[in-house]
Parts: sequence; C-alpha cells; structure tokens
Amino acid sequence: MSDTFKAAIGRKVVSSASAEELGKIARLVVDVDTKKVTALVLGKGRKARIVAWEALSGFGPDAIMVNHESGLREATDEMDHRAVDGALELIGKRALTELGNEIGTIDDVEFDPVDGTLEVLLVGKQKHPATTLLGNGSYAAVLDRSTDPA
Repeated sequence: MSDTFKAAIGRKVVSSASAEELGKIARLVVDVDTKKVTALVLGKGRKARIVAWEALSGFGPDAIMVNHESGLREATDEMDHRAVDGALELIGKRALTELGNEIGTIDDVEFDPVDGTLEVLLVGKQKHPATTLLGNGSYAAVLDRSTDPA
C-alpha cells in the first residue's frame, strides 16, 4: 500500500527505545539515482535533524518509528544543508522535460512506506512513473519526456 509525501509531512517520529516523540517530518529526502527516500528531515532551520531511512523500524499512518534517538543527526555536509533548507524538496517543484519544456508542478509523490521506493510523481492531473525522474535541483525536477504519463 502506498503513502504520499503530503500525507507523511507533519507525522510524528517516535523512538521505539524510549517511546518519546523525536519530532515531526518536515521533508523527505530523495536519492534521484535509486528513486528512493533516503532520509527524513525533522523540524526546520537550525533545529532541524536528519534521520536516515535505514534507522527507521516502521513507517505507519500515525507515526514513524526510529530504532533509537542516536539515529538522528545534525546536517553535516552541503547535501544535508540543501535538504534541510528545502532545495531538494519535490513537492511544489517545477517539472521540466530534459529539453526544458515545463510539464507543470509536482503536487505529490507516492512511495512505498516499507522500503521508501518512489512509485508515482503527481504533476497536475497526470501520473508520471517515478522512473521518469532524471534530476532534482533547487530550480526544478527533470523528467524523461519519452515516457508518457500513466
């Protein structure tokens, strides 16, 4: 069963070791090459922390479970800072073809909550398979134009 980025944002993240709430999802970080969610950003600004997908023990409709608080970390490199600042956010990003033609705006992303695999990019009323995602930068996401929307 799929989940969506919009539904996941704001969801509580809880430590399974202490049962304490660690924060709420502000952003989901995607690796374009693997087409997977690789991390979650909790909070915003200087207080934001990152938890790797591998540190999760469950991704449910009410809360996300983290094995232990030690799985959370501060932003350490340029990519982490771009993720925290929202430069790598897919929702609301312009969607362009590799030739620079605008398709629309990415309204949501469907993904598998078990392994984080992206499934569908929702651009307006069109559904684009996640396999069409070629790149994601601060200006736009680039989709393969040779694949027709589902």
